[in-house]
Amino acid sequence: MNTPREIEIVRHTTMNNMEIFLVEMIERCPHGHDDLEIGLLLEGSLTLYLEQETYRLSKGDIYLINRYQVHSFLNAGEKNLTLAFQIPTDFYRRLNKQLTYLRFDSNVIHSGHLHNQLSGQLLACAELYFGDKKFRELECSSLLLHALHLLLENCPYTVTGEREYHTAQNDVLRINRITEFITEHHQDPILLEDIAKQEHITVCHASHFIRKMLGISFQEYLNNTRFDHALRLLSQTDLSLLDICMESGFSSSRYLNRMFEKNFGCNAREYRKTYPKNKIPAIKEQALPVSNVQKRHSFERSAFLLQSYFSLKNFRAAADNHNTGTGNRTFRQEHRI
Repeated sequence: MNTPREIEIVRHTTMNNMEIFLVEMIERCPHGHDDLEIGLLLEGSLTLYLEQETYRLSKGDIYLINRYQVHSFLNAGEKNLTLAFQIPTDFYRRLNKQLTYLRFDSNVIHSGHLHNQLSGQLLACAELYFGDKKFRELECSSLLLHALHLLLENCPYTVTGEREYHTAQNDVLRINRITEFITEHHQDPILLEDIAKQEHITVCHASHFIRKMLGISFQEYLNNTRFDHALRLLSQTDLSLLDICMESGFSSSRYLNRMFEKNFGCNAREYRKTYPKNKIPAIKEQALPVSNVQKRHSFERSAFLLQSYFSLKNFRAAADNHNTGTGNRTFRQEHRI
């Protein structure tokens, strides 16, 4: 049973200069892309792994992911919903070429005046994006440019050189290929030498590169990928332990049981008896997400969910205003600048 390969293709179809979507994130393995990404967590919580840092995101938090910055996501134990903006470089590079190599130094905004302003701009932009207002592209672009200006005015950033940019680009393209190769071949007896051969580098270089980009070794990432696959097979099928070992790449049940003991304090058979079928608990000490499980909503579904979110916000705001005697103000008036 092979794990489906997932390649992130950022499509800019509704508006050529941006892509906005709602996504429920379960797990997203390390990857990078060419677009600047801004996310607003509307519901739930998430763990964001960004290069060598780990961030716990809560409802309302805003995250920034630079171009060619390796990142991954993991469900933090509850249902979540993220409003994500993926912005191609040309959107702002044509206005200021210096911003071609822009890199924000801070990646998460939890609260404060900037947070309130920025979240208002993002929500107003999304409301237009999923609406049908005439010439909404112009106002939507204006709001997003204002959001970027707020970030530049209030967040530390670096404008790197062309050499640094191309190094980051090549590193991300390489780690994307490596993680895809491991995902596709984890059930086979692959070695670090296979990675080195694919990338035309030495084994030593491959080893240092993977640890630098992922924070763990090639063997750790491979074992985690195999265990993730085995855990799903054990939870969702009636396959024997021997068949699960063969499907996931473990050479024997002894190695598989070691992983179960490490993560759940029991062997594979005991786990199958203890945990309900189709219910996969969080792995205790997961160093990085290794699978791609997410629900990206369609344009129509996103529009519906966002409208429901606005309606709930309006209801709560009206209730608060009634209780405090401040009068009735709409959500758009509160959040637009």
